[in-house]
Amino acid sequence: MSEGVQASQGAPQGRRTVMSVLAPTIIGLLSIAGYFRVLPPGSTIANVLLAAGIALLVFAAALLALRWPVRDPRDYYGGLVLFGLALFMLWAGSDLPGMRGFAFGPGTGPRIFASVLAALSLIVMIVGMFSQGPGLERYAWRGPLFITLGTLLFAVTIRQFGLIIASYLSIVTVALGSSEMRWVETLIWAAVLTAFCVLVFPIALSLPLQLWPSPTLSFSTFLNFR
Repeated sequence: MSEGVQASQGAPQGRRTVMSVLAPTIIGLLSIAGYFRVLPPGSTIANVLLAAGIALLVFAAALLALRWPVRDPRDYYGGLVLFGLALFMLWAGSDLPGMRGFAFGPGTGPRIFASVLAALSLIVMIVGMFSQGPGLERYAWRGPLFITLGTLLFAVTIRQFGLIIASYLSIVTVALGSSEMRWVETLIWAAVLTAFCVLVFPIALSLPLQLWPSPTLSFSTFLNFR
């Protein structure tokens, strides 16, 4: 009986060990891939991405060799994801000019924020390795999924369909992320928020936003973002 209990406990522990090693390995490989895609090659950001990628691979190998158990998976994986986000921020802004003497360039702010985020995320990840904490719970996918879909829908439709239709459709899509959504209330509230967007952006702020669909709208121009 005790052997069966130990076997059942060993399987989840083995899966957790594999995930704790696989996650930094993936982020490390992506960081090294970003090193070859940075412009200009050989820049400071390129070297940082290469060093971070190699360090993550070495870290994953050490975890595997030591069979180190992650005691607080929330902090460990959360810090690891934020560290990967910081590396992505560095890669995405690598072509922006930085400091010129004492003058800030367009890439200075993002690089400062990315560096601070990377340092804090490493602290969180290290705390998750040594301190005991709660396990991972079931992930609620509905909210993040529909919020992301609503944002993408707005980005795709704003130029061709105009602010009114794009805002209304995206607000309704985001509302689907809640299990308490009611259609009548959602449709009315989406109309109110759309009217608010029209009053604020094109009227109050005088932004050159098109309100209604473009006269040249067609299937061939639907995905034309320029």
